[in-house]
Amino acid sequence: MGLRLSVLVLTKDEEENLPRLLESLKHLPVDHEVVVVDSGSRDGTVDVAKNYGARVYVKEWEGYIKQREYALKLARGDWVLFMDADEWLTEEVAGEIGKAVEGGRYDGYTVLRRNVYMGKLQRMKGTRLLRLARRDRAYISGRYVHETLAVRGKVGHLKGHILHRPYRDLLHHWGKNTHYALLSAEEKVEGGRRATFLDLLFRLPLMFFRYYVLQGAFLDGKRGVIYALSQAWYHFQKYAILYERELERE
Repeated sequence: MGLRLSVLVLTKDEEENLPRLLESLKHLPVDHEVVVVDSGSRDGTVDVAKNYGARVYVKEWEGYIKQREYALKLARGDWVLFMDADEWLTEEVAGEIGKAVEGGRYDGYTVLRRNVYMGKLQRMKGTRLLRLARRDRAYISGRYVHETLAVRGKVGHLKGHILHRPYRDLLHHWGKNTHYALLSAEEKVEGGRRATFLDLLFRLPLMFFRYYVLQGAFLDGKRGVIYALSQAWYHFQKYAILYERELERE
């Protein structure tokens, strides 16, 4: 029987986060390889990956889509599992992944991701993402910041969750949000989208309501208020930048 699973990770200056992820992969009950595609780290990321036995490839950054497609082509396993460097597996979900790989009835599986924010696991709703798929049925879909793993076939859902520490601190959170807002705005420009007055007026309060009430950020107390406001501001930024691009073209 050939290699069952390839774990694919994109990195850039992830020396701090990567060991936690790679340690968690030891919970996987199936034979697996780790493929790291690095886009020019200036810290010890590459050395960390090699020390854990990963196959490391350095590729100049060409955008999320091309980086993930490149990683997918490097996979040797029957299945692929995409993980971000700031994520890690729980023992529960690692066991589920093993069972899916060995005898799953689906071509791909989603998993719930829960954030560790300001030092504590959030109680609010997590995000369900497609991360595990049969290699011969998998492809990358989307553009810019909205790229996702996709499958040609049926999709099942794992019960366990992965953990995610997306931000070192609040300044890192806000900086990443601004970066992604810029990418999203550029995507909208190419798609012919324009920022309406209603976008600029209501996007922020509506998104705050979505995160704070509908997704349950209120359960996280003061952390929840900060998180919901930060995310709402991110969505406002997208349309403010989009409007600025319109003014530049006039």
